[in-house]
Parts: sequence; C-alpha cells; structure tokens
Amino acid sequence: MKEKRKWWIPFVNRTLDFVLTSFCPICGGQVFKDGYSYVCQDCLDTLAWVRGTRCKLCGIPMAGMDFQGLTCAGCRDENLLFDRGRCMFVMEERARGLIHDIKYHGARMILRDMPSWVERSEGFREYLEGTVLVPVPLHRRRLGKRGFNQSEWIAQAFRKALGPSVEVIHALIRRKNTPSQTELDRNQRKANVKNAFALVRKNHLRKKDRIMLVDDVFTTGATLNACAEVLKENGFQQVSVATLGHG
Repeated sequence: MKEKRKWWIPFVNRTLDFVLTSFCPICGGQVFKDGYSYVCQDCLDTLAWVRGTRCKLCGIPMAGMDFQGLTCAGCRDENLLFDRGRCMFVMEERARGLIHDIKYHGARMILRDMPSWVERSEGFREYLEGTVLVPVPLHRRRLGKRGFNQSEWIAQAFRKALGPSVEVIHALIRRKNTPSQTELDRNQRKANVKNAFALVRKNHLRKKDRIMLVDDVFTTGATLNACAEVLKENGFQQVSVATLGHG
C-alpha cells in the first residue's frame, strides 16, 4: 500500500535543501525535485532494481523459472548459514555512488526515500514483514571514528517504511576491530570476520523470532554469514538477510 503524501512535506524538504545545499548522489543535480524524493525519480529509474527470479540466498537476479528457489553459483560454493536473502538493486556505478554517500558521507537523508524504494522492490515488503531487524554492528572504535552505523540507519529506514510489522533490535556486537573488507578477496573476507561477532547478553530476542540481518551491501556474504553463525549457535533457527545492494 502506497504511503499517503502529506501536502506540507515539499515545503519542509525544500527548506532543508536550501539550508544543507545537498545534491542528488547519482546525477549531482537538485534534490527534492518533486518535493518528496531526495534522489531524482528519473535517477532511481536507472538503477538495476531486482525483479523476478532471483537467488534465494543473496537475491541476485537469475534467469529461469523459480520453483523451489534457485541458488546462484557463488552461493552454491559457500556454506551459507542463513535461510534466505534479498537485495533491492544490483551494484553498478550509479548505485555505488548512492551507497558511498550513505556509508562514507553520512547522507542519511537519502534513506528518507525508503518507502518508495520498498514499492520499487518487488516482494520486498512481504519479505520483511513480521521480522526482527538486526543491523550488522560496527566495532566501537570504528563507530566512534565514523559517528554512525549505516546498517543501523538502513534497519531504521526499513522499520519506518513498514511500520509496526517489524522492530529493530541491536542484538549483536563486533568484538574484533577487523580491517575493511573492501580490498580483500573471498577467502580473506571469511578469515577477516571469523569470530568477529558475538550476541549481546541482554539482547531481547526470542527463539521464535524471524530474524532479519541488515547490511548495506551483499558482496560475498562473509560478514552476514559470520553474524548468522552466531545466531544459529545460540539457538535462533530463522535467520535471513536483507541489503540495499548486491555486488
């Protein structure tokens, strides 16, 4: 169901644009062109939104008919412990600019568009409904340096877009201050995050919860899998993942 737009929102958004002098992270043009969307609707149209048949574990688009759920070659080669995975779009140059602005420039305003993103992502609302969103945590040192955790922002944006059908619980901690995964290959990524996460002692999760791990991008799945391993070892059986991008 589409969100009903309030008449006063364009005035607030254009005031924010005047004060913050922001730019569309894809084309560099004016934000809030239509009064509502931070990113140009025309620019959003150019992203590779995932629709149709997809890998059941990472969400990447696949050719063929989807009967019991297809698994891509990359996921078949890994021992992935989570049950399902979805992403909103495939990472290419324009999508990378979008994620880069959120992750490295702290452009949280981009995520105000999440309700329309959910509508663009076929089946994404239904996929998230009734789950507990658990953001992938940052180590306290990196969090202190960066000042925010983009995965937490994304989880909160999902919650706002879906309403009371989901909740956000910070159930994991990152106990090892691991190097960035960006320049590492598949095997190095797995080794880098091994035993990096732990369950918060008073985490407020229930064994019956459908847990949804949230991160910005699915690359090899190593980080998400390390988080899923902790949850599975602690008796949580229903663990899935959701990300903005894949690649």
